[in-house]
Amino acid sequence: MLRMAVGHAKCLDADCAARGAAASCRDQLGGAPPVGLLLFTGVGYDHNAILDVIEDVFPGVPLVGATSAGERSAAAGVSDESVLLVAFAGDGIGCLTGVARDFAAPGADPRRQAREAFEAVRGGLPGEVALGLAFPDGGRGGAQEFGQELAAAIGPKALLFGGLAGRHLADRRPLRQFFGREICIHAAPFLLLTGDIPVAFRLSRGWRPVGGLSRVTGVEGTVVHRIGEGTALDFYRHYLGPHAEPATELPLAIACEKHKDFILRAPAFYSEGDGSIQFPAGVPEGAMVQLAQADRPEMLADIREMAKSLGKEAAFGFTPAGALLFSCSTRKDILGTKAEEEITQLAAALPPGTPLAGFSCHGELSAAAPGLPLHLQSGSLVTVVLGGEPARAALPLGDGLPGPAGEVESLEREIRSLSRALARANASRERLEAQKDRSQALMRVINREINEARLEIQRKNELLRQALALAEEVQRNLLPQAAPGLPGFDIAGLSLYSDETGGDYFDFIHEPNEDKNRFGVIIGDVTGHGIAAALLMTTARAFLRMRSFQPGSLAAVIDDVNKLLCADLADSGRFMTLFYLAIDTEKKRLHWVRAGHDPIILYDAATGLAQDIPDKGGPPLGIVTEARYAENSAEGMKPGQVALLATDGLWEARNAAGEMFGKDRVRALLGRHHGEPAAALVDAVLAGLREFLGDAQPEDDVTLVAIKVLPDEEGTA
Repeated sequence: MLRMAVGHAKCLDADCAARGAAASCRDQLGGAPPVGLLLFTGVGYDHNAILDVIEDVFPGVPLVGATSAGERSAAAGVSDESVLLVAFAGDGIGCLTGVARDFAAPGADPRRQAREAFEAVRGGLPGEVALGLAFPDGGRGGAQEFGQELAAAIGPKALLFGGLAGRHLADRRPLRQFFGREICIHAAPFLLLTGDIPVAFRLSRGWRPVGGLSRVTGVEGTVVHRIGEGTALDFYRHYLGPHAEPATELPLAIACEKHKDFILRAPAFYSEGDGSIQFPAGVPEGAMVQLAQADRPEMLADIREMAKSLGKEAAFGFTPAGALLFSCSTRKDILGTKAEEEITQLAAALPPGTPLAGFSCHGELSAAAPGLPLHLQSGSLVTVVLGGEPARAALPLGDGLPGPAGEVESLEREIRSLSRALARANASRERLEAQKDRSQALMRVINREINEARLEIQRKNELLRQALALAEEVQRNLLPQAAPGLPGFDIAGLSLYSDETGGDYFDFIHEPNEDKNRFGVIIGDVTGHGIAAALLMTTARAFLRMRSFQPGSLAAVIDDVNKLLCADLADSGRFMTLFYLAIDTEKKRLHWVRAGHDPIILYDAATGLAQDIPDKGGPPLGIVTEARYAENSAEGMKPGQVALLATDGLWEARNAAGEMFGKDRVRALLGRHHGEPAAALVDAVLAGLREFLGDAQPEDDVTLVAIKVLPDEEGTA
C-alpha cells in the first residue's frame, strides 16, 4: 500500500531548507525506503545544493519536479519561496521516471516526444501504471499534447496529472525542471507509480465568462492573430482600454459545446506590431471565446465544495495516504490572504494528519472531471487524493530551522527574507491595482454593451411589433370582409387569433369549379399558431382558390391541394385540417369533403337537436401524398336549420381550472340563439366562450362559420 510523506521547509538557505524537508520525509516514513520523490522549490534557490542534500539523505531514489510560484503543505501552509519534498513508499509500490529533453523545441512534435520518452523507460516498469505525474516546461507550448499522448501511453486504467513549471511573475530567472539529480531547462520530466493506488480527483475553478462571444479567426501555432473582425490585441483592448496589456488575470474562456463547459487559456507575450497574442496552452482556430473574470467568493465556495466532495468519496472508497494539489499561480494573487483555504479546506475534509502538498504552477494537467479527456487547464486547482496507508504524524517545519551560525549571518538572512517579502508585497500590490483598473474598464465596457444591447432589443422589438401588426392586417384582409349576400341564406364567419397572426382560416367561394349553382364555404386549421402557421395558411388559401376556379369535382380539388401541400411540408411535421362545403343554391343540398377536420354540426329547430352529420372523412392535408378524398352529400337544408363549421380551438378551449368548453356547450348555445341572424349567432357563441374562460386566455385560434336557411318569403324578397 502507498505511503506518502511531505517535508516542507521555509528557509532562505538552500542547504538548511533541503535538510529540513528531507529529514521530515524520512521521519514520516519511519525508516521505510522511498521509491520516488517530487521536488518543488523557488527559482531563486541554489538547486544544486538542494539536490546534493537529497542525494545524501535518499541516495539513488528517482526524483522529478519543477520550480514553483509558491509551495503549499498541510504542515507549513502556503509559502512564496521554500523547499517542498514529497516521498512515496510502500509495499508493492513501484516507481519509474522519464524525461523529454529540449521539449517542444521549434519543429519538434510533443506527442512524438512523449511516446519516445515513455518507450525509453517502459522496459523498467515494475508493474501496471496506476498514476502518472508530469511537470513540463510550458513556455514553448505543446504541454497539452505531451500530456494527452503520455496518458494514452501509460494505459486507460491510469490517470495523469501535473503542472507546468512556475515562478513569480516579477521574477525573470529561468524556469527549471528536475530529473534525478539533473537540473533541466525546456524539459518535460514525469514520474510513474505502479501498484494498488486508489485515486480520486476534482477540479475547482471559480471563474465566469464575461462580455460578448467572438470567434477566433487566425491562429499560427500557439499565437492567436485575430479574434472576430480585429486582432487578438484589439479584442482585449475593446474591453480594457486602448493601451492595456493582456493579463493572466483575464484569460480567454473557450466555449466547449459538447460538455457545456469552458476551458481557460492565459495570455503570455503580445505584439504591438501585428496585434497577436501568444497563448502557451494554445487556442484552436474557429473557437468561440470570451474574456473570463475570477470571482473570489465563488472561487472560495468552489474550494469548499470540492473539498467536501473529495472527503466524502475518500471516506466511502479508501483510506487517504495523502493528497497533491496543483494550483494556477494566478489563483494565489486573486485569493490573497485566503490562498491557504486551498489547503485548510481539504485538510478539514480528510482524516486528521493526512499529508497534503502542492505547488503554484503556470498551467495544470488534468481532466475537467472523471471520464473526460485530459486538457491543459488554466486558473484552476487540481486536487488528487491517493489511497493507501494512514500517514504518520508530520514534523512541523518552518522558519525556525537551524541555519548558518553567527549573529551577523542570522541578521543578514532575516534581512534578505524581509526584503524579498517586501518586494513580493509591492509587486502583488501593483498587480492588484492593475487588475482593479482592468476590472473597472471591463465593467464599464460590459455595462455599455448591455445598455446598447437593451436599446437594440427595444428597437428590434418595435420593428417586430410593427411587422406583426402588418402581418395581422394582411391576414385579416385575406379573410372575407362581409357576409356573402347569398340569396336564400344567411351566412357569417369570424376568426379570433391567440397571437397577432394564426393558422385558422375561412373563405367563401362563388361558383366553385365553374358551377353557377354552387357556393363554397371553406374552414381550415393549420397546426400551431403564430407566424409559421399564418404563412402556411396563406399558402393553402392560395392553392385552394387557384384550384377551386378550375373544372373538376370537389374531391379532385382537395386531392390536388393535398399533393401541393405535401411537397411543401415534407419532413416539417406540420399539416392542415380542412372542411370544404359546397352548397347547391337551388336545392339547398350540401356537398362536402372533410380532411381531418371536425364534422359539421346541424341544428334543427323542429326537433331541437344539434347533431354531427356523419360522413366519410380523410386524413389532414400535407401528410399522405397519395391520399384520395371522398365527396359527401346530404339532403337539402330547410328553414329553421343552422349548420355550424368550427375549428377545434372552440370546444377544446380550457378555463383556469383546466375544464374544456366542449361541444355540448356549443350545441346548447345553438339551441338558445338559433333564431337570431347568423352574425348574432356567431357573436353569441363567442360570448359564451369568453364567459366560460373568464380571465384565462385561449391557447389556440378559434374560427366558426354559421349557415342559416332563410324562410321562403325572405329568400325571395
